[in-house]
Amino acid sequence: MLVDLKRALLNPIYSKTTMASSGCIMKCAAILILSVIIMLGGVAARNLHGSNLHDFPTGGGVEELVFAKNISFRIPITYQLSSHPPYIHLHDSSTIINADKEHLKKIFTGEVTRSSTGAYVVFALIGTQHYPMKLSLDITSDLTWVQCKPCEQCYPKYNAVYNPANSSTFMNTMCQDHYCKIEADNYYKIEVDRVMRFCTDDRRCLFGHAYRDDKNIMGSLVSDYFEFQEMAGTEKAFHSHLTFGCAHSTIGSFNREVDGVLGLGGGPFSLISQLEISAFSHCLPPPNSGKTSYILFGDAAQTRGPGAYMIVNRRFPSRYYLKLHNIALLDHQKKITLDGVPSNTFAIDADRFGGFYLDIGTPFINLPQVAYHELRKVLHSTLLAYNIRPIVSSDPSDFCFETSFDDVKHISLVFAVSLHDLIITGNQLIYENFDSKGVICLGVVESKSKETILGRNAQTNRNIGYDFEVGLITFQDMEC
Repeated sequence: MLVDLKRALLNPIYSKTTMASSGCIMKCAAILILSVIIMLGGVAARNLHGSNLHDFPTGGGVEELVFAKNISFRIPITYQLSSHPPYIHLHDSSTIINADKEHLKKIFTGEVTRSSTGAYVVFALIGTQHYPMKLSLDITSDLTWVQCKPCEQCYPKYNAVYNPANSSTFMNTMCQDHYCKIEADNYYKIEVDRVMRFCTDDRRCLFGHAYRDDKNIMGSLVSDYFEFQEMAGTEKAFHSHLTFGCAHSTIGSFNREVDGVLGLGGGPFSLISQLEISAFSHCLPPPNSGKTSYILFGDAAQTRGPGAYMIVNRRFPSRYYLKLHNIALLDHQKKITLDGVPSNTFAIDADRFGGFYLDIGTPFINLPQVAYHELRKVLHSTLLAYNIRPIVSSDPSDFCFETSFDDVKHISLVFAVSLHDLIITGNQLIYENFDSKGVICLGVVESKSKETILGRNAQTNRNIGYDFEVGLITFQDMEC
């Protein structure tokens, strides 16, 4: 297998045929990325340093990295839906600098319309030209990234693409840099949600990243100044020189209203690790509320309330895992256990797969197959007592009922996390089907793997704090 991977890295045609025959399903997309990245190295070297395009600047006047360990700051977060966004079209640096403040305010406060997809975002300015960027929050990945020029294959978006040539504080990350050094055997530990790094002939660092939902990005690892503001046009909350991904190619379906990702995972690339932040917390407003809330860092973080200790999974070090003992259905005050679910269903197995972790990028709760079908069976029988029956759907992943939201508000889920019962109820668990009036659906889906995921809907109206000094994640119900 090791020989196959080596050949795949060097020969993309070989990689397609060999991977199909060997059945390495999880690794196929990632290996193809590596092949493309190696080819991209030559393209990038020509594009970034060739005579037909502007050379990338080598940087200049860069201040030392500012660590946030003993300071506090906060950044507003909003839910950005994917239809008819209030984005301004920026095409050059002068437009960026002189952009109308009212338009910038609309960008930042997240005016939204109803849609089925979206993301929680923060607003940042990058480089000396202050490129405005909306970055979706990601607590399962380290990598912060934005689209960059030259962009060989990129998804269309509304804001201007970040051009490193226009920023005097931009710097390439070189192979000898801390963020590019990897052990030799990591070339063959190719996993989803892991950043892969490689070197070009001129010693610049390239990266590739494969997400769970078949989205892939690749490009150069670079650094520049990021500025976060309390509100657009007001004083800045925090700024620092950060290492991030300069994406020259993106594959898959991306939200065109979002410019990139802010990586808040537990690994070495994340904003948390780079700035040595001791804690952070967030309170997510419901998707259609139109409200703005905050993500708090350092001493400002709210880490009160009952909690559970984080579990480190060496295979996926960026994710925040917790020990989940069991799940039960709550009908008013009656707790109904899922008796058909084995006790090890929610545990990390010997190969470091499975387990229970939090994810803002995933909308719904994900349950392993046995737990999901047991929950459907128990919920079905419980609602039959109220003369509420499920609707037959062509999509087997839908579990919907022709009834009002008020008719099922007595139904909740109980996640026994360590010594704390996490209650998931109301809009955290049930959502209205906007395509069919008078239809509500269960916000739980069957996981494609052994993983159990607490998606973003279940995290709304709940302050969740991450305290890295004691290794604790806390939960406190509140209106966000």
